[in-house]
Formats: sequence, C-alpha cells, structure tokens
Amino acid sequence: MTSLQEILLVDSLLLVLVTVTAVAIIEVRSLYAVAMLTGVYSLLMALVWTNMHSMDVAFTEAAVGGGISTILLIGTLVHTVRDEKPAKRRLHLPALLVTVLTGGALIYGTFDMPDFGDPKATIHHYRVPEMMSQTVAFATGRVGKQAPPADYQPPPRMVPTLSAEQLAAERRRADERLKAGDHGDHHLHPADDFNGHVPNAVTSLLAAYRGYDTMFETTVIFTAGVALLLLLRRPRREDDEDEPQPGSEPLRGQVILRVMSKLFIPFILAFGFYVITHGELGPGGGFQGGVVIATAFILYALIYGRPALYAVISPGNLERLAALGVLVYSGVGAACLLLGGNFLDYAALDRASPGDGEALGMTLVEYGVGITVSTVMIIIFNQLAEQQPKARAS
Repeated sequence: MTSLQEILLVDSLLLVLVTVTAVAIIEVRSLYAVAMLTGVYSLLMALVWTNMHSMDVAFTEAAVGGGISTILLIGTLVHTVRDEKPAKRRLHLPALLVTVLTGGALIYGTFDMPDFGDPKATIHHYRVPEMMSQTVAFATGRVGKQAPPADYQPPPRMVPTLSAEQLAAERRRADERLKAGDHGDHHLHPADDFNGHVPNAVTSLLAAYRGYDTMFETTVIFTAGVALLLLLRRPRREDDEDEPQPGSEPLRGQVILRVMSKLFIPFILAFGFYVITHGELGPGGGFQGGVVIATAFILYALIYGRPALYAVISPGNLERLAALGVLVYSGVGAACLLLGGNFLDYAALDRASPGDGEALGMTLVEYGVGITVSTVMIIIFNQLAEQQPKARAS
C-alpha cells in the first residue's frame, strides 16, 4: 500500500467518524451528551487538521474546541435544563431552504478559487515564498526551509531584501561556510527577515503581515468578556457571603484529584507559557497558550473551589489583565510608531538588526493575546459558575 493510499484511508476513516459525531449531536436530546460529543467532534477535527499538516489549526481546535469549550458548555448547563424538549416539528422547511441556498452560494464561490496545491496561486507568490526561504542553516545545516521558485523576485519591503540572483549567491557562500564548519553566524543575508530565527509561517502571517486583523480579533475576545460581565454579573449583597456558591466546597474527599492536580498544574502552566513563547518558532501562540493557561486555573477552581481561585487572582485583577493584554498588543504598535516605523512594524524595535526586532515584536504581541485570552476564559467560567440570587421574602 502506497503512502498516498494510507493517507486516503486515514482521511476517509476520520471523515466517517466526524460525520457520525455530527449526526449524533443533532439527534441526541441530552444536552450533557451534546456537550461531550462536541468535544469529541473537535478532537476528531484536530486529527483531520494534523493529517493535513496544519498544526497551528489542529492545536487551536484541540485546545479551544476540545478543551475549554467543553468545560464552558457544561458550565452553561448549570443555568439550563439537562435535556432538550422534543420538537413538535422536526423539519423546518424555511430553515432548510435558507441552509441549502447558503451552502449553494458558498460552493459557487469556490469555483473562482485556485485548484488545491496550485503553484500559480497568489498566496504562493508573495509572503509564503519569503517565509519558506528563511535562513535556518544554523539549526538544520541547510539554508532555507524551501527554495523559492526560479523566477521569484522578492517584493519591496521595509526590511531590505536581495534579488533572486543575489540571494542565490549568498546561499552559495553560506553553503561554503557551512562546509568549512562555520556555524556560528546565523545572520547570513539581509533577506532573512528574522536574522536566523526559525519563523513559524502561520505566526509571521497572523502577527506581522496580518497584525491589524489579529489585534482586532484580540479586541473582540476582550469585548466578549466585558459583554458577559454586563449580562451575568449581579450586585453583591451583604448576606451573599453566607450563602454557599457552586464550586465553593472543595473536593476534600477526592485525594487523588487534589494530589494529581498539585503535580500537573505547574506543568500545565509551564506548557502554556512555552506555547506562547514558542509561537514565533513553531505551532502555537497566544490563542492556544492562553487557553492552556486558563485551563490550569479552571482546573484549580474545580478541585479546590472558586474561593481558592480568588485567593490566587481576584475577579478585579482578572478584568484588569484582560484589558492589559489588548494594551500590550496596541502598545507594541505605538512603540513602533514612536521609534519611527509604522504601526506594528516590528523592525523599528531594533534598527541595528531589523530581523531581531521582528521576532521580538511578534513574541510581545503573542503575550498580549495570551493574557487577554486566558483571563477572558477564566472570567467566562466564573460568571457561568456564579449562583443566581435566591428569591427573598419582602
């Protein structure tokens, strides 16, 4: 069996499992079962993305879809019924018609898209060739992750670049230095946007090339957290302090959970920070790492009680940190302006070595994203777990 047949077999199996799970989500009436099945669906989709070598998307699907979303859906069931009421009429013709028309419009829109893997597609002739030709000789022993097309001409950029002929000459000289055993200098040519760093093409696109878009996505997450606070937050009363809150009773009898959580939570936090920091170099970033960090705090709250969580980080500090993450992202852009560059032009952070400035800027904005994402996830959990006020006699 060839490798292509093996890949096709795995893809077909995953497609069947995803389809069966999706149908089960629609048909099952237990909302608790639906919440668990959506987590299973996300984990299966993470395997699909992994099989397509889209590791960043797979990481996000597993962390957000299979992880934190499942916890939040189960938390929502605290405020709703456990089972869905049976529908009087299962088939809603107007909704079916809208769905069919929308699906048809989306399929029609794909006719103008380039074929899958088409080397002439626009995306393969601008930023992607630059990202794929970055110098990584000091780490792997070869110059560039992938050679650009023979007719590739680097577009004008704020960071000085070389022509294709100059780039080829620099690579020949770099190969000669490598053969001679010179691995110390990773600043091989000015066309290397990141001065020898091993850039994650996805992060360089989202945090640099599409930096504005990602900054406003972070703002949307912050806005969602603020909206939830406005909708679910209730005024505290003096006699509320004596009322037991959901999650306020620690799992005192669950010795295994308490001991294992003390063992694993530090590793979860360390892994979350690693994912954020490593996002510039490989799969990961602020969104995925922020969710991992939030999971550690939520796990702590579930096992030891939310009062214990509030002793570590108060609700007020959570709200301040959510805003701080957005300010960190926009503040990096403002710093670039003050240093004479454009907004979110990270090269301005280090004029002597623009590539190092690019890498530093992306790492900083990833931490801004991570701070906002993690704190908003914890805020959402806290608000969903908050007990509704009981009716009091007048």
